[in-house]
Amino acid sequence: MMSKSINNIRNIISYFIVFQVFFVIPISSQNSKILDNYVIAGIENNLALQQKQLNLEKSLKALKEANGLFLPSIGVEAQYIVANGGRTNSLPVGDMLNPVYTTLNQMLQSSGQPAQFPQIENEEIKFLPNDYHDTKMRMILPLVNAEIYYNRKIKKEMIGVAQAELNVYKRELIKEIKTAYIRYLQSIKVVEAYNSALELVNEALRVNRKLVENQMAEIEKVYRMEAEKSQVEAQLTKAENVMRSAASYFNFLINQPLQTYVLTDSLLMDSHTAIQASPEFSNVKSREELEQLNSAIKSADYLFKLKKSWLIPSISNVTDFGYQGYYYKFDNEQRYVMNTITLSWPIFNGFQNRNKASQARIERETLESQMAEAEQQIELQGRVAEGNLETAIKSTTANYNSLLSSKEYYKVISKQYTVGQKAMLDLLDARNQLTTAQINYSVAYFDSLVRLAELERANASYDLNSINK
Repeated sequence: MMSKSINNIRNIISYFIVFQVFFVIPISSQNSKILDNYVIAGIENNLALQQKQLNLEKSLKALKEANGLFLPSIGVEAQYIVANGGRTNSLPVGDMLNPVYTTLNQMLQSSGQPAQFPQIENEEIKFLPNDYHDTKMRMILPLVNAEIYYNRKIKKEMIGVAQAELNVYKRELIKEIKTAYIRYLQSIKVVEAYNSALELVNEALRVNRKLVENQMAEIEKVYRMEAEKSQVEAQLTKAENVMRSAASYFNFLINQPLQTYVLTDSLLMDSHTAIQASPEFSNVKSREELEQLNSAIKSADYLFKLKKSWLIPSISNVTDFGYQGYYYKFDNEQRYVMNTITLSWPIFNGFQNRNKASQARIERETLESQMAEAEQQIELQGRVAEGNLETAIKSTTANYNSLLSSKEYYKVISKQYTVGQKAMLDLLDARNQLTTAQINYSVAYFDSLVRLAELERANASYDLNSINK
């Protein structure tokens, strides 16, 4: 009677254990917004991305600066001179005019009129003017200047380079955030698998202790189960540490405190069919890396033309309006207006301009070679990502089937163990096989999601406009 009661209890426990460790067959469901919200938060909070955004704004300001070079520049210039000594030039105006004035005075006096012409001294003209000022407003307007023209072209292309660089980093960050989040979910599944295994061992340990108390089993079975429990606890501790590290790294990517709780997406945790719709590799022309190189090539081409612009003279119009004269005052006598057309055309400077143009041409050819290489690398990256995803999906399917088989195997062994037809080692082996199958399926499934994120990155298919809005 006692033996029959114990067998019934063992059967109930066995069925309970099997029910607890079985995975619910995953079902497909609609997409959740949890991961998308994390991606948006990561884009908004990432410090490195903020620095690249500042670089883009800097490039926009540089373009506005280049546009300003086409407008006239207006400024006020003033100088006031106080001097003493220095070179002088003698001007003998007295020696030249005094005899004439004397003759004229004599003629006036002979006719009964008073003398009107004074005697004057010779003058000493100083080369350094004293108490002299020149205060003016100057406007300079470039009329012909190839350097300004090509400089604006270069600044405009540099905006394209900065924008493409920003988008490249965004896409890479999105991939890293998705990968880190998927790895975190994967670590949760591994912890759940070891917790299930620990429940199995605890139940088996409890049952064996009851059997020993009732003198229906030997004590070595209890010792064996205690050793198995210690081993599972050690594995569980290691898995929990991996889970905490994965959560900390994910929080680091989205610039949150490392201990912030991470929401789990139940759809990604359980959706077996979520990876069935895999995007195929698209045209490499959509990659921002190529746009970045294309803008850099155009910029190098404009730089080459800029270095050759010394062949074209620079012409400017200079207009001065101001006051000039002795003593610091502003009146009609000192006021002046002067307009000047200037031409600058360097003819020879030791072949420097020619060598600079050659360097710019070599830089352009180097970038064109990098463009061809980048296209091949991106093509290879896409094909590899597509193949990796296909392999991961097949591996997931195989591991899922293996998991189902392991569940049935454990169910059979557990029933046989309860009636004494199987030894404890058989039960432990079935338990280890089930735990391994659980972990392998979780790893394969989440690896498929990672491969999907990698293919999305290779395709540049994530809609960045949804984030920019």
